[in-house]
Parts: sequence; structure tokens; C-alpha cells
Amino acid sequence: MRPVGLEDEELLIAVANTAHGERDEFAGAAAIRSWWRSTGAPARRGVVAPESLAMLRSLRRLIRGLALRNNGIEADLAGPTGLKALNLRFDRPAQPLLRADPPGDLARDICAATVTALLRATARPGWPRLKACRGDDCRWVFLDGSRNTSRRWCDMANCGNRAKMATFRERRSAMPARPSA
Repeated sequence: MRPVGLEDEELLIAVANTAHGERDEFAGAAAIRSWWRSTGAPARRGVVAPESLAMLRSLRRLIRGLALRNNGIEADLAGPTGLKALNLRFDRPAQPLLRADPPGDLARDICAATVTALLRATARPGWPRLKACRGDDCRWVFLDGSRNTSRRWCDMANCGNRAKMATFRERRSAMPARPSA
């Protein structure tokens, strides 16, 4: 069910980054279908039940919360209670994966593929590299490719620069004023 060519971490990032600012690619059934096609997956029709949509949004919050924790920011992970209604069954073709039971609801199928990706990704040594940006107004999820896993922001030119300038201004305002000559 995973889009062709998307690895586990890429699917997690794609799901986590579906809401940014005013944009929400899980706003409704049509938006989910459009997002699904944009990942390179084949077009799908079918139902997207309201409770399935809530599960998908819950899963997005969970992934983002875990990615924030990987970046040293404590995040509340108690929120995704909507996932309790997701029935999964184990399916073992070439590699183990979970399938929605019953299948056919696009949002539930995406949830099943994403939970499978999450389980596999968290079991790998590279899991701590999946992070969410430290920018309070960003939280974009990314893979940290730095040698020592020290990347903090999604983009140094934007989020990193804003954070460093804020720290600079804070330090500067805390300094005593220089006496004029």
C-alpha cells in the first residue's frame, strides 16, 4: 500500500508534513486523494470515513511528537487516542506489514502503511535522525544528515537564522548599556 519508491522514513516525513501554516492536506477526502497522488501512488477512489480522517490526523500528530522528542523537545504523545479504533492485521508477503481491517478506506490504508513504516523505522539505528524543526512556528519534519546528528532546524537559512538572531537580540538586551563618551 506504500507509494512506490517511498522508504519508511520518507513516508513518515510525507505524512507528518501534511499540515503547515494554513495548509492541511488532510482537510477532507478530496485533499487526501490529491495528497496521495502527489506521493507518486496510483489514484484511488473509495471512502474516507470521518473517523478515519481523525485517525490520520492523530497519526500525523504522533509522528511529529516523536520527531520533536528526537530533537530534544518534550512533546505530548498522549493526544493520538483516535488510533485505538484502527484495526490492523498482520500480512507477510515479502516483508512483514500491517493492513487495515477491513481494507478499502484510503485514510485507514494510509494509516496502516504509516504505522508499519513507523514500527520499522523506530527499530533501526538511524531512528534518532528523524527530527522536527525546533522553530516554534515551523515544526517541519526532516531527516538529520549531519555527521553527529546535531541538526536542529529544517533550514539553517530560515528557521536557524531566526533562532540565532533571537538569541543574539536577547543576549544584547541583557547587556548593560555602554556609557556615552
